[in-house]
Amino acid sequence: MAFPGPVPVVFGTVTLRATEGGNVRMSVRIWVVVGASVAFSAWTAAAVLSRAPALVVSLPLAGTSWLLVVLDCGYLLGRQWAHRRRRRVSRSRREAWTPAPDIRRPIDYPNILPRPAGDTPVDQQGRFRATGIRLAVLPALAVTCLTVQTVFLEHGGDLGLGFVLAECLLLVSMVWTVWTSQEPSQPWVTSRIRAELFRREMFLLLAAVGPYLGRTDQEAGQVRDARLSLLAAAGPAELSTFTRLSDRASDGTERHWQDAVWLRGDDGVPATDAETTEPMRTYLDYRIKRQSLFFELAAGTCERTEGKLGRAAKAAVLAAVAVAVAYAVLLHSGRTGDGPSTTSAVIALLAAGLPPLCNMALAVQNLFASQRLAASYRETRQELLGHEHTLRRLLVEPAGAERTVLFRSLVVRVESTLTEELRRWRIIVAKTEFDAGL
Repeated sequence: MAFPGPVPVVFGTVTLRATEGGNVRMSVRIWVVVGASVAFSAWTAAAVLSRAPALVVSLPLAGTSWLLVVLDCGYLLGRQWAHRRRRRVSRSRREAWTPAPDIRRPIDYPNILPRPAGDTPVDQQGRFRATGIRLAVLPALAVTCLTVQTVFLEHGGDLGLGFVLAECLLLVSMVWTVWTSQEPSQPWVTSRIRAELFRREMFLLLAAVGPYLGRTDQEAGQVRDARLSLLAAAGPAELSTFTRLSDRASDGTERHWQDAVWLRGDDGVPATDAETTEPMRTYLDYRIKRQSLFFELAAGTCERTEGKLGRAAKAAVLAAVAVAVAYAVLLHSGRTGDGPSTTSAVIALLAAGLPPLCNMALAVQNLFASQRLAASYRETRQELLGHEHTLRRLLVEPAGAERTVLFRSLVVRVESTLTEELRRWRIIVAKTEFDAGL
């Protein structure tokens, strides 16, 4: 997401652009799935009717390609559908959060302007997870192709050769994706960190803390433009520097924003009650309560995802154990006749395919890291509830310089809590490369 020139903005307004873009992408993916299905069906019909060796050999290749297309597009379509469903389910919770009409919005304050729409939003998280899921599925598909060729097909046949080539295609695709996708989570991580820092800048300016402490409106506007221009063009290293809640002097020493608030004291504190109370009420509703709602909903989503993935992994493990026992009993009985029966062939296929399926389920579970994310979100929300209680008590105290200093100190603590959550989130989701293996 790039912004040309100085960017005097820190807060984005809700537009229809993201929704329209999502609808277009959903339609495109549906048509991709339909087109791939029609093409694969036509290919299958041609191979069955003509029995041409080239078509028969390429049929497993076409089938695996079709499966991968359906997997990628199907996951992204399901993701969009699940997001819309969560929005409908959580509508009552979000409506309950809606601030009262008399609460001033952040963008209604001086020096805080709506951010332009910018570039088309990209679902970096969806792309990262879709690639990770595909890599988790590839080994299981490769083993399945090899087992089908070994157990069900004659050696030297065209279809058997096709399944061997399909296995090679899957393994080469897996290795190529891992090698060419270095730092695969970086676009997602960079996108979220930049968005969170843009949001944080708005509230630092609102409370006049951090780089805006003691600044006049004109000076604050200049600092804002400079910082946001740097933030818009910052790479991962610069964003890491931006997350610090401190100012660095020319000699290399750092002074935390919390120390700066107390060292400055009540110098330059607004004199009127409206100048102190309004920003406090805005910060309570639009920062603390809104973030608390986000972490509550996000933690619930992660816990439900972890439950589903955990049950799927356990079911795969139990199924693998059951099939292995059945296969061992079948081998021990020795009653297979002159050749393997259909039952024994199916059991052999399942015995070979279920262990990679277990590995796939565990790989997807590790990719989503839902349990760790839910724990981080819950912890952050608990801290925010404590900050909310503190700010509510400040709001009922008499207006004055001391209350404003306490409010600014609280703002730094809240932003420190949110910055720490961002640091934990980055540690949990960041990957130098995808995990893949048989």
